[in-house]
Amino acid sequence: MIPLRDFPVLCVALVLLVGRGVLAQEPPAENRYDILGKMLAPIASVLLVGGKSGDQALSMRLEVREVTGRLPKEFSGATLEAAVQFPDKVRLSAPVLGENVIVCRNGPIVWAIPGEKVEFLLAQFKDKLPAPTSKANTPLFLPITAQQAIFLPAVFTLDDGKAFEDVNGVACRVISGGLMPELAKATKAEDFRATIWVAAGHVPRQIRVERKDFSITVGIEDLTYSPALPPAMWLPPSGSTDIFKTNASVLEQVLFVVMNSIQAPARGE
Repeated sequence: MIPLRDFPVLCVALVLLVGRGVLAQEPPAENRYDILGKMLAPIASVLLVGGKSGDQALSMRLEVREVTGRLPKEFSGATLEAAVQFPDKVRLSAPVLGENVIVCRNGPIVWAIPGEKVEFLLAQFKDKLPAPTSKANTPLFLPITAQQAIFLPAVFTLDDGKAFEDVNGVACRVISGGLMPELAKATKAEDFRATIWVAAGHVPRQIRVERKDFSITVGIEDLTYSPALPPAMWLPPSGSTDIFKTNASVLEQVLFVVMNSIQAPARGE
Protein backbone atom coordinates (compact mmCIF):
# COMPACT_ATOMS: atom_id res chain seq x y z
CA MET A 1 0.00 0.00 0.00
CA ILE A 2 1.29 3.45 -0.89
CA PRO A 3 0.39 6.40 1.34
CA LEU A 4 -0.45 9.33 -0.95
CA ARG A 5 2.23 11.56 0.51
CA ASP A 6 4.78 8.70 0.18
CA PHE A 7 3.83 8.04 -3.46
CA PRO A 8 6.41 9.77 -5.68
CA VAL A 9 4.28 12.61 -4.86
CA LEU A 10 1.92 12.19 -7.78
CA CYS A 11 -0.04 14.94 -6.17
CA VAL A 12 3.03 16.90 -5.18
CA ALA A 13 6.40 15.81 -6.55
CA LEU A 14 5.12 14.68 -9.89
CA VAL A 15 3.16 17.88 -10.07
CA LEU A 16 5.61 20.26 -8.43
CA LEU A 17 8.43 19.00 -10.62
CA VAL A 18 6.67 20.26 -13.74
CA GLY A 19 7.70 23.25 -15.77
CA ARG A 20 6.68 24.97 -18.94
CA GLY A 21 8.20 26.41 -22.08
CA VAL A 22 8.44 26.08 -25.83
CA LEU A 23 10.57 23.14 -26.89
CA ALA A 24 13.79 24.08 -28.63
CA GLN A 25 16.67 21.95 -29.91
CA GLU A 26 18.91 21.89 -26.86
CA PRO A 27 18.09 20.89 -23.28
CA PRO A 28 18.98 23.36 -20.51
CA ALA A 29 22.67 23.49 -19.67
CA GLU A 30 22.82 26.02 -16.83
CA ASN A 31 23.35 25.34 -13.12
CA ARG A 32 21.22 22.39 -11.99
CA TYR A 33 19.69 24.36 -9.10
CA ASP A 34 18.68 27.10 -11.52
CA ILE A 35 17.03 24.50 -13.74
CA LEU A 36 15.10 23.08 -10.80
CA GLY A 37 14.00 26.56 -9.73
CA LYS A 38 12.79 27.41 -13.22
CA MET A 39 10.79 24.19 -13.30
CA LEU A 40 9.18 24.85 -9.94
CA ALA A 41 8.33 28.53 -10.40
CA PRO A 42 5.52 28.35 -12.98
CA ILE A 43 3.70 25.40 -11.43
CA ALA A 44 3.90 27.00 -8.00
CA SER A 45 2.49 30.15 -9.57
CA VAL A 46 -0.55 28.28 -10.87
CA LEU A 47 -1.11 26.16 -7.78
CA LEU A 48 -0.49 28.75 -5.12
CA VAL A 49 -1.18 32.24 -6.46
CA GLY A 50 -3.28 31.78 -9.57
CA GLY A 51 -0.73 32.42 -12.27
CA LYS A 52 0.57 35.96 -12.38
CA SER A 53 1.23 35.51 -16.10
CA GLY A 54 -2.47 34.92 -16.71
CA ASP A 55 -2.29 31.13 -16.90
CA GLN A 56 -4.45 29.80 -14.09
CA ALA A 57 -4.83 26.20 -15.29
CA LEU A 58 -2.75 23.26 -16.46
CA SER A 59 -3.40 19.79 -17.81
CA MET A 60 -1.10 16.86 -18.51
CA ARG A 61 -0.89 13.13 -19.10
CA LEU A 62 1.21 10.84 -16.90
CA GLU A 63 2.47 7.44 -18.04
CA VAL A 64 3.72 4.94 -15.46
CA ARG A 65 6.67 3.43 -17.31
CA GLU A 66 8.31 1.25 -14.68
CA VAL A 67 7.73 0.11 -11.11
CA THR A 68 9.84 -2.08 -8.84
CA GLY A 69 9.80 -3.36 -5.27
CA ARG A 70 6.65 -3.20 -3.23
CA LEU A 71 4.69 -1.27 -5.82
CA PRO A 72 2.13 -3.48 -7.58
CA LYS A 73 3.30 -4.52 -11.04
CA GLU A 74 -0.22 -3.65 -12.25
CA PHE A 75 0.77 0.03 -12.05
CA SER A 76 3.18 -0.35 -14.95
CA GLY A 77 1.68 0.90 -18.20
CA ALA A 78 -1.10 2.91 -16.56
CA THR A 79 -1.94 6.31 -18.05
CA LEU A 80 -3.39 9.07 -15.89
CA GLU A 81 -4.77 12.43 -16.94
CA ALA A 82 -4.63 15.35 -14.54
CA ALA A 83 -5.90 18.92 -14.62
CA VAL A 84 -5.75 21.77 -12.11
CA GLN A 85 -7.29 25.24 -12.13
CA PHE A 86 -6.80 27.92 -9.51
CA PRO A 87 -8.25 28.39 -6.95
CA ASP A 88 -10.39 25.30 -6.33
CA LYS A 89 -10.53 22.81 -9.21
CA VAL A 90 -8.73 19.47 -9.63
CA ARG A 91 -9.46 16.49 -11.88
CA LEU A 92 -7.76 13.09 -12.07
CA SER A 93 -8.65 10.25 -14.43
CA ALA A 94 -7.03 6.83 -13.86
CA PRO A 95 -7.57 3.14 -14.71
CA VAL A 96 -8.85 1.32 -11.63
CA LEU A 97 -9.88 -2.34 -11.50
CA GLY A 98 -10.94 -2.62 -15.09
CA GLU A 99 -12.48 0.77 -15.78
CA ASN A 100 -11.65 4.44 -15.81
CA VAL A 101 -12.29 6.34 -12.58
CA ILE A 102 -12.62 10.13 -12.47
CA VAL A 103 -12.14 12.17 -9.30
CA CYS A 104 -12.89 15.88 -9.45
CA ARG A 105 -12.90 18.77 -7.05
CA ASN A 106 -15.15 21.61 -8.21
CA GLY A 107 -15.06 24.27 -5.52
CA PRO A 108 -16.45 22.91 -2.24
CA ILE A 109 -17.69 19.68 -3.85
CA VAL A 110 -15.76 16.53 -4.72
CA TRP A 111 -17.41 14.07 -7.08
CA ALA A 112 -16.21 10.75 -8.47
CA ILE A 113 -17.46 8.21 -10.99
CA PRO A 114 -18.30 5.39 -11.00
CA GLY A 115 -19.60 6.22 -7.56
CA GLU A 116 -20.31 2.66 -6.45
CA LYS A 117 -16.72 1.62 -7.10
CA VAL A 118 -15.31 4.64 -5.25
CA GLU A 119 -17.54 3.94 -2.24
CA PHE A 120 -16.36 0.32 -2.28
CA LEU A 121 -12.73 1.42 -2.29
CA LEU A 122 -13.27 3.89 0.54
CA ALA A 123 -14.80 1.09 2.61
CA GLN A 124 -11.86 -1.23 1.87
CA PHE A 125 -9.34 1.39 3.00
CA LYS A 126 -11.41 2.82 5.86
CA ASP A 127 -8.83 2.07 8.56
CA LYS A 128 -5.94 3.50 6.55
CA LEU A 129 -7.38 6.71 5.12
CA PRO A 130 -5.59 10.02 5.76
CA ALA A 131 -7.44 12.47 7.98
CA PRO A 132 -9.75 14.97 6.30
CA THR A 133 -7.87 18.08 5.24
CA SER A 134 -8.59 21.60 6.39
CA LYS A 135 -10.06 23.92 3.79
CA ALA A 136 -7.58 25.76 1.61
CA ASN A 137 -7.81 28.46 -1.02
CA THR A 138 -5.67 26.46 -3.45
CA PRO A 139 -6.63 23.55 -5.74
CA LEU A 140 -4.64 20.93 -3.80
CA PHE A 141 -3.97 20.96 -0.09
CA LEU A 142 -0.23 21.53 -0.35
CA PRO A 143 1.95 21.82 2.77
CA ILE A 144 3.75 24.94 1.51
CA THR A 145 2.98 28.57 0.83
CA ALA A 146 3.85 30.58 -2.25
CA GLN A 147 6.65 32.22 -0.30
CA GLN A 148 8.08 28.87 0.80
CA ALA A 149 7.93 27.51 -2.76
CA ILE A 150 10.61 29.99 -3.79
CA PHE A 151 13.10 28.16 -1.59
CA LEU A 152 12.20 24.59 -2.61
CA PRO A 153 15.38 24.00 -4.67
CA ALA A 154 17.42 24.61 -1.53
CA VAL A 155 15.96 21.55 0.23
CA PHE A 156 17.61 19.22 -2.30
CA THR A 157 21.19 18.05 -2.61
CA LEU A 158 21.77 17.55 -6.33
CA ASP A 159 24.46 15.40 -7.89
CA ASP A 160 27.37 17.04 -9.70
CA GLY A 161 27.96 16.74 -13.40
CA LYS A 162 26.04 17.25 -16.62
CA ALA A 163 24.34 14.21 -18.08
CA PHE A 164 22.18 14.23 -21.20
CA GLU A 165 19.80 11.54 -22.43
CA ASP A 166 16.94 11.23 -24.90
CA VAL A 167 13.41 10.49 -23.69
CA ASN A 168 11.21 9.32 -26.54
CA GLY A 169 13.44 11.14 -29.00
CA VAL A 170 13.63 14.39 -27.01
CA ALA A 171 17.04 15.52 -25.74
CA CYS A 172 16.96 16.07 -21.98
CA ARG A 173 19.24 17.20 -19.18
CA VAL A 174 19.32 14.62 -16.39
CA ILE A 175 19.27 15.95 -12.84
CA SER A 176 19.36 13.66 -9.80
CA GLY A 177 19.74 13.91 -6.06
CA GLY A 178 18.05 13.61 -2.69
CA LEU A 179 16.91 15.77 0.20
CA MET A 180 19.44 17.81 2.12
CA PRO A 181 20.82 15.61 4.96
CA GLU A 182 19.15 17.48 7.84
CA LEU A 183 15.72 17.36 6.19
CA ALA A 184 16.16 13.75 5.08
CA LYS A 185 16.95 12.71 8.64
CA ALA A 186 14.08 14.70 10.12
CA THR A 187 11.58 13.17 7.70
CA LYS A 188 13.13 9.67 7.81
CA ALA A 189 13.75 9.87 4.07
CA GLU A 190 17.49 9.31 3.91
CA ASP A 191 16.88 6.76 1.16
CA PHE A 192 14.84 9.13 -1.02
CA ARG A 193 16.28 9.86 -4.46
CA ALA A 194 14.78 11.43 -7.55
CA THR A 195 15.93 11.73 -11.15
CA ILE A 196 14.36 14.21 -13.57
CA TRP A 197 14.79 14.39 -17.33
CA VAL A 198 14.35 18.03 -18.41
CA ALA A 199 13.84 19.15 -22.01
CA ALA A 200 14.45 22.60 -23.46
CA GLY A 201 12.27 25.31 -21.99
CA HIS A 202 12.67 23.64 -18.57
CA VAL A 203 9.95 21.14 -19.43
CA PRO A 204 10.21 17.83 -17.53
CA ARG A 205 9.65 14.73 -19.64
CA GLN A 206 10.22 12.01 -17.06
CA ILE A 207 10.78 11.54 -13.33
CA ARG A 208 11.95 8.56 -11.32
CA VAL A 209 11.53 8.38 -7.55
CA GLU A 210 13.37 5.75 -5.55
CA ARG A 211 13.17 4.53 -1.96
CA LYS A 212 14.87 1.50 -0.47
CA ASP A 213 11.83 -0.71 -1.13
CA PHE A 214 10.42 0.67 -4.38
CA SER A 215 10.99 2.82 -7.43
CA ILE A 216 8.65 4.33 -9.98
CA THR A 217 9.34 6.03 -13.30
CA VAL A 218 6.65 8.28 -14.76
CA GLY A 219 6.60 10.06 -18.10
CA ILE A 220 5.07 13.54 -18.40
CA GLU A 221 3.34 14.26 -21.71
CA ASP A 222 1.03 16.88 -23.22
CA LEU A 223 1.71 19.47 -20.54
CA THR A 224 -0.42 22.51 -21.36
CA TYR A 225 -1.01 25.82 -19.60
CA SER A 226 -4.01 28.06 -20.25
CA PRO A 227 -5.99 30.89 -18.63
CA ALA A 228 -8.83 28.45 -17.94
CA LEU A 229 -10.06 25.00 -18.91
CA PRO A 230 -13.55 24.30 -20.32
CA PRO A 231 -16.25 24.54 -17.59
CA ALA A 232 -17.63 21.13 -18.59
CA MET A 233 -14.38 19.52 -17.42
CA TRP A 234 -15.35 20.12 -13.81
CA LEU A 235 -18.80 18.55 -14.14
CA PRO A 236 -19.76 14.85 -14.35
CA PRO A 237 -20.11 13.64 -17.94
CA SER A 238 -23.55 14.10 -19.41
CA GLY A 239 -25.82 11.18 -18.61
CA SER A 240 -23.83 9.98 -15.59
CA THR A 241 -26.01 8.63 -12.80
CA ASP A 242 -23.59 6.63 -10.63
CA ILE A 243 -21.89 9.60 -8.95
CA PHE A 244 -20.25 9.72 -5.53
CA LYS A 245 -20.30 13.17 -3.91
CA THR A 246 -18.59 14.53 -0.82
CA ASN A 247 -16.93 17.74 0.35
CA ALA A 248 -13.52 19.14 -0.54
CA SER A 249 -11.95 18.19 2.81
CA VAL A 250 -12.15 14.53 1.74
CA LEU A 251 -10.33 15.03 -1.59
CA GLU A 252 -7.09 13.49 -0.30
CA GLN A 253 -8.96 10.39 0.92
CA VAL A 254 -10.59 9.82 -2.47
CA LEU A 255 -7.28 10.36 -4.27
CA PHE A 256 -5.62 7.98 -1.81
CA VAL A 257 -7.91 5.05 -2.59
CA VAL A 258 -7.74 5.66 -6.34
CA MET A 259 -3.94 5.96 -6.41
CA ASN A 260 -3.60 2.76 -4.39
CA SER A 261 -5.92 0.87 -6.75
CA ILE A 262 -4.47 1.80 -10.16
CA GLN A 263 -4.32 -1.08 -12.59
CA ALA A 264 -3.12 -0.66 -16.14
CA PRO A 265 -5.50 -2.08 -18.78
CA ALA A 266 -4.45 -5.37 -20.28
CA ARG A 267 -2.72 -5.06 -23.63
CA GLY A 268 -5.19 -4.88 -26.48
CA GLU A 269 -7.97 -3.28 -24.41
